[in-house]
Amino acid sequence: MERSPIAKARTFAFGVIGIVVLAVAAAYAAIIGDPGRGKVIFQQSCSLCHGPDAKGTGYLAPFLPVPPADFTDCRITSEDPVEMVEGVIQHGGPWAGLSSAMPAWEGTLSEQQIADVASYVKTLCTDRNWVPGELNLPRPLLTEKAFPEQEAILGARFGRNGHKVTELFADLEYRLNGRTSLEVVPRYLWNSGTGGSESGIGDTSIAVQHVIAWDPVQLWLTSIGLEVSLPTGNKSRGLGTGEVVFEPFVRGGWDWHQVVLQASLAMVLPTETSNMNAAFAYDIAIGRYFQPDPRLQITPMVEFNSETRMTGAAKGETMSAVAPEIRVKWLQWSAGMGVQVPITRLRDFDVRPLFDIVYEYMF
Repeated sequence: MERSPIAKARTFAFGVIGIVVLAVAAAYAAIIGDPGRGKVIFQQSCSLCHGPDAKGTGYLAPFLPVPPADFTDCRITSEDPVEMVEGVIQHGGPWAGLSSAMPAWEGTLSEQQIADVASYVKTLCTDRNWVPGELNLPRPLLTEKAFPEQEAILGARFGRNGHKVTELFADLEYRLNGRTSLEVVPRYLWNSGTGGSESGIGDTSIAVQHVIAWDPVQLWLTSIGLEVSLPTGNKSRGLGTGEVVFEPFVRGGWDWHQVVLQASLAMVLPTETSNMNAAFAYDIAIGRYFQPDPRLQITPMVEFNSETRMTGAAKGETMSAVAPEIRVKWLQWSAGMGVQVPITRLRDFDVRPLFDIVYEYMF
């Protein structure tokens, strides 16, 4: 006997309610660690290697093949979310690509005890000016991040300037302290135009960035900085601008229930406007990351990139593009790929495939 539409609708409604109830129950079932209890367990079970002060100076430390971690070092403790710390305690060092000298405590400590120890470890970074790793949002391919990163990046961009220019770049970012980072980006260009082909070193940029405000609970941050482009490329060969270019900028990011919004606003100020126009550039990226495992993060994103000329004959002209992309991250490694497509009549490239490979380093 066929069921009535009302009965079908009632069954569907109850099914949706059941799914919601299960999701809420799972959320409430998440174990919340207690740092006070975790400190006691740490002293009992972890201090022989990591030391009673958690600085990696325990009695057994000299006999281990790899020195135990100093958990008071914010570069170590603050970078990983608590789920990663719990995973290392539960499954051992190899679970996160670390030393096998770190044993697995699964079966020795309960899940609650593991959560307690992890929550205690996360309190050992006491530098209030250290922006925590929870604000290190997924990296877009073009929109610059507000977080003071410590990463090495290798990437490429194709088809720029309407002359089939391929840009290969390296990006080295170093975190000077809890709020400030320094970035150096050398470039190598292949320019294949109607007049022939040219290749060689392009312009190199250096940037300093400082986080001025952040909220570790609401998960947002804002930074300011200055990027300087140096004329290391040969302008006559189409491999550079031939002048110094200053770019003061403001960047921001916000994580709202795993939906991430990032933005960058910059003024492009050449020292000689006869060579290029001053411009106002802004980029916006929005994405949603998924974490089926604490070590794995998958983030589909879309970016909107735009530049408006402020001087010269092209004053007021705007070039805009959109870039759908995806980033996959596994532990300290990630890779992103996408394609940037112009959406305005004015353009300096046709379609530009993009990719990069990123490694987050500690030292």
